Amino acid sequence: MIYAFCYSCNRDMELAHLMDYTLWKHSGNSCRMIWNTDTQEHLKGYGNGAGYPQAMMKLNGLRSLIDDFKIQDSDFVLSVDSDVIFTSPEVFKYVDASYGLIGVKHRPDYYTKFGSWSHMSGCLMFIRGDIAKKMCAMSEEELTFVQYQQFKPYNLTENEDVVLSYLATLCGANYFDLGTVAGLSSGDFENDIIQFTSQLVNPTHLRSFYHLNYCPTTFLGEPMNGAKWDIPKVLNQKGIKL
Repeated sequence: MIYAFCYSCNRDMELAHLMDYTLWKHSGNSCRMIWNTDTQEHLKGYGNGAGYPQAMMKLNGLRSLIDDFKIQDSDFVLSVDSDVIFTSPEVFKYVDASYGLIGVKHRPDYYTKFGSWSHMSGCLMFIRGDIAKKMCAMSEEELTFVQYQQFKPYNLTENEDVVLSYLATLCGANYFDLGTVAGLSSGDFENDIIQFTSQLVNPTHLRSFYHLNYCPTTFLGEPMNGAKWDIPKVLNQKGIKL
């Protein structure tokens, strides 16, 4: 079972709903939670997740899921961004319980206390239940020690994706890099959609998921002025279902 959670905001809520719908459609077996950082008091100040306090807010979200849903060791928690769109079930074939951490690995590696290492992209990160429980069981003193003795001396970025990946590694997670699977993710979403709607390719030739981490000036012929949060509106206007 996959338990997904997303921190979004008022501006990006339509993107978050599209992510939620496509995740539900293609994952087959998932529970999904979206928390609005603009309206939920305990998430005020989260912003884009940059900073150790913000990473602790994300860790608290992980704790809430574990407590509320009685997550089992072999389940997965999925931390996912609102600007991710799923277009096929293929990515979920790689959610394998023999790995503790699954995602798209950042390159190049960093130098850390434990040698060469890098984090999983914050766009989506699958954390196995037993690893998530160990992370959430870490005390405030242990988490502060990690920040001041293992992050700051090595100039590691204290973003939530880096911190969660690092804590998972400390808790014994081995990883699988989805970025090593050719054709699984990334790509030119707009061009792929144009081909998809023109029936020039079979729908299965879409990537399995896309991270819309850019600021489009236009999308499918409509002016955007960098507002990627309007992409769901344009898709709806053109009758495109993912």
